[in-house]
Order: sequence, then C-alpha cells, then structure tokens
Amino acid sequence: GEIFGLLGPNGSGKTTAINCLLALLKYDKGTITIFGKDMKPDSYDIKQDIGVVMQNVAVFEQMSVYENIDYFCGLYVSDKKKRKKLVDDAVQFAGLEDYCKMRPKKLSGGLSDFRKMRPKKLSGGLLRRLNIACGIVHKPRLIIMDEPTVAVDPQSRNKILEGILELNRQGSTIIYTSHYMEE
Repeated sequence: GEIFGLLGPNGSGKTTAINCLLALLKYDKGTITIFGKDMKPDSYDIKQDIGVVMQNVAVFEQMSVYENIDYFCGLYVSDKKKRKKLVDDAVQFAGLEDYCKMRPKKLSGGLSDFRKMRPKKLSGGLLRRLNIACGIVHKPRLIIMDEPTVAVDPQSRNKILEGILELNRQGSTIIYTSHYMEE
C-alpha cells in the first residue's frame, strides 16, 4: 500500500535489484517474498499481480498504440470485454486520450486515429506514457517502475508522477526507482 523509492546514481544496482525481485536474475544469498510467497522464476501466480515499467521502452513498433496495450493486457486477462475496458482505462489513465484532444488538427479523425498510430510516431513523453499504460493495464497489486521519467519533458514528467500517486490511491503498491533527488 506504499510508494517505495529506490534512489541512486546510474550503475548503483537499482535495475539489478528489480531483476532479482522478479526472479529474472540469480542472487547469491537470501530469499525474496512477495505477497507472502517465495518468488521463483516460475512463480506465475505471483507475477500475474505485478506490473513492470522498465526504463527502456518495451513496446512493439509494428503494432498500434491500442494493439500494444491490448497485447500486454491479454497476457493477464483473456476475457475480451473485460480487456477492452481495462485498455480504455489505461489509455485514459496514461493521458494518451488527452493528447488527442489537445492536437485535433494533427489527428483529423480524432481518438480512433490516435489509437491506430504506431509508437515510432509518438514523442518521447507519449512513448513513456504508452509504456506505462502497457505495464499497468491489468491493474496489478504491485507496480515496479524503473526510472519512468528519464528524458521526458516537465509536463509529461508531472503527469507521470501524478499518475503514480493515483495508482497508489487505487490500491497498488509502487516500487519506483530514480536518480533524481526531487522525485
């Protein structure tokens, strides 16, 4: 139920710690317990309740904005009707819908055109927001965000930070890494 920050300079082990938490890397000593269960590489029952937003944007260039979010949601939710609602919520939450409303002349067809856009046409801040939408779309109990505001403009950064507070208010625990002291 908290927001937990991992603060440190580049190379200090923040991403390595996350990879150990997710059982993606082996570690020498100790155990990792999440939701009261030991985390292992095949702990899919635990992993389905975790959302991950890595510092390197991880979306598919050949898929549209909507298809990317739907794909990642589909890894956790098979019901198409439920998935559509979750995807729509994630689009709205990440502020991707707001972008369309602000730029009506660039996107003549409105929101439906924006959802069809490919990631390579998005600005850096919007690409980060898409990445966040893909990581949180299934409404996980634990969300791990690895430097999600790196290289984004101040407005996008503020939107992301406000979104993190809202995710926490909605009941998610957040692990947030940064090398920015003010965050």
